[in-house]
Amino acid sequence: MTPQAIIDSIMSNYSRSQSPEKPVPTHVEVTIQDIIELSVLSNSVTVDFWFSAIWHDPRLSFGHLDPCRYNLSFDDNFEKLLWSPNVCIVNSKKSVIHASPRANVLLMILTNGTVWLNYRMRAQAPCEMDLSLFPIDRPKCQLVFESYSFNTATVNINWLETPVTLPNTTLSATEYYLSDVQTFRHTEDYKAGEWYRLTAEFSFQRRYGFYVLQMYLPCYTCVILSMLGFCIDVKALPARIILLVNSLMSATYQFGSIISSLPPVSYIKGIDIWICTSTAFIFASIIELAIIAWQDKKLMLKTQQLQNKIAQSIMEQNEEQQRFSIGTFYGGAGSTLNTDVFPVQQNDRAYQAKMIKQLTTNFIDWGSKVDKICSIAFPVAFISFNVAYWAYYLTV
Repeated sequence: MTPQAIIDSIMSNYSRSQSPEKPVPTHVEVTIQDIIELSVLSNSVTVDFWFSAIWHDPRLSFGHLDPCRYNLSFDDNFEKLLWSPNVCIVNSKKSVIHASPRANVLLMILTNGTVWLNYRMRAQAPCEMDLSLFPIDRPKCQLVFESYSFNTATVNINWLETPVTLPNTTLSATEYYLSDVQTFRHTEDYKAGEWYRLTAEFSFQRRYGFYVLQMYLPCYTCVILSMLGFCIDVKALPARIILLVNSLMSATYQFGSIISSLPPVSYIKGIDIWICTSTAFIFASIIELAIIAWQDKKLMLKTQQLQNKIAQSIMEQNEEQQRFSIGTFYGGAGSTLNTDVFPVQQNDRAYQAKMIKQLTTNFIDWGSKVDKICSIAFPVAFISFNVAYWAYYLTV
């Protein structure tokens, strides 16, 4: 018997407006072809997949007409002539059936009346994006299936034994990898009644190697460079200022370049804690340098005051010498010069010079001691922060 004769026979008394039985058992299966994109900005995932719906319609059985034929295959045009459970992706933002060049739809009827309807399609579905762990976040995306036309009284949809399969484990969304797939079934209440709902939940894990290279390592470098400033002599303040300011600007630039690719959120992200703490270490190094510079300024003021005293003492000594010299010149041989005065003034100048040297030495010793303490405290604190940070975010 020819296929056309079989079709004419089974469709002679067929009505697509009438369901075969109530409720119609319908099984759903999804085969993931590729994860095209997982977008943080739009909170969605774009998936290419094969979607299959299988149900039994005894009116389409043809075993009694041609026992040697096991199935009949049709395109999307014949689908419009049959009753179907109309299983749809109810949470998709956008769905399209591939056409290359014809619509990628397969309709197969088995000899006992079982109908297998298969689409190759692309759907954009919403995702739950929690960026509090970024860049070690784990987004979850869902595909939700329901019979759009029939409630639980007419259609009983359920997953096949293997509901979701992935023949290709290498996905296009290179920033993420698929870590887990779970399926659920429950009922959903609407004003028109109760509907069965099937949910396929895809859990992803971000590959954070890019951010290690583009964010963490440069930031590590900036913090370490800022700590190397403690090893530079306290008298080389300009060099230390340039080093610290450049480190701070580099860390800020790296942070800005990463954040610009993320949506604005009202909560703190993992990368925020990292960059703020790293910036705080660099800023604390600048504060330490500012304290040393302030002490250096105080030293300069004290030194200037002592130098002014020395200059004034020298002027007074010169005037005294000049006065005694004139007195000796006009006083004749009987006049004498009191030479005891000048050694005292000379001793005073020597004492003041010694004080300047002592102040400078004390400042250098004090600054070196502060640098030494910071050169130990800062690395220990930064290492402790890193241990706590990575221990939490890698295990949470």
